[in-house]
Amino acid sequence: MPRPIWSGSLSFGLVNVPVKLMSATRDLGVHFNQLHEKDNARIEVRRVCTAENEEVPWEEVARGYELESGEVIMLTDEELEAADPKKTRTIDIEAFVDLEEIDPIFYDHPYYLVPDANEAAVRAYHLLRTVMERSEQVAIARFVLRTKEYLVAVRTRGDAITLTTMLFHDEVRSPEDIGIDGLPTAKKAEVDQAVTLVKSLQRDFDPANYDDEHRKRLLAIIDKKRKGQEIEIPEEPETPKAVPDLMAALEASIQKMKSGGRKALAADAAVEQNDAATLKRLPKKDLLARAKEADIEGRSQMSKDELVEALTSV
Repeated sequence: MPRPIWSGSLSFGLVNVPVKLMSATRDLGVHFNQLHEKDNARIEVRRVCTAENEEVPWEEVARGYELESGEVIMLTDEELEAADPKKTRTIDIEAFVDLEEIDPIFYDHPYYLVPDANEAAVRAYHLLRTVMERSEQVAIARFVLRTKEYLVAVRTRGDAITLTTMLFHDEVRSPEDIGIDGLPTAKKAEVDQAVTLVKSLQRDFDPANYDDEHRKRLLAIIDKKRKGQEIEIPEEPETPKAVPDLMAALEASIQKMKSGGRKALAADAAVEQNDAATLKRLPKKDLLARAKEADIEGRSQMSKDELVEALTSV
């Protein structure tokens, strides 16, 4: 069981539901220690004054905000505390909205709200969960965690109520902010073909179908290294170029999906990358890596021309 990181009440009108906040995610990432290469000793991070080149004890560390002019405004811990929100133990629901109205880009980190163990808290918790589930509404609320006030979305998930912290509107860039503006209008025929391709790829979403392949590969590399095996370093892949005939590419994709599904489409894309002209420009190390992926036997003894010929015939 994860430990609660906050406890208080979910406030719904005059109803207060005592709850505990627990993270809904767990860190399964592969983590490494920073070590000194020559002796494997751990590396420490220390605070050093750039003017005196001396380590600074924590009690002498101050905080400053640099203005655009270059002037630095120094603030004490007490002055910083003046900006802290009023500490409360409530998650105050301000409104109920339709889920479809919330752009997922605003979501940040998910948590579970767990009711206190007493009977009254559990009863109030499941009342609110049932009401939210039937109304298909999401509660928008605010609460204070440590020294920061968060905007949050409160919704149901199975028998539980979840809380997801959200970004504020001015923290999210618009498409115009990054230069996506004034794009040409797509041709109707191209749109129709693309919609057909999208429908052929449409499936019910099941998160269990998607694993962290990078983590698997990383753990496999660590295991190989432990066993003293050589790790093959792949070359940087080439960036795929835009297709010259968009309609032809869409029609070919649709035909591939009809005849063999997504695997056939992926295999055809791999063949596109394995044309002889492209392969001949690659170094032998990259050709060997591709031959390994294609499970070509005897690849280690092949010349570069033989590797190209083997890959184009896959």
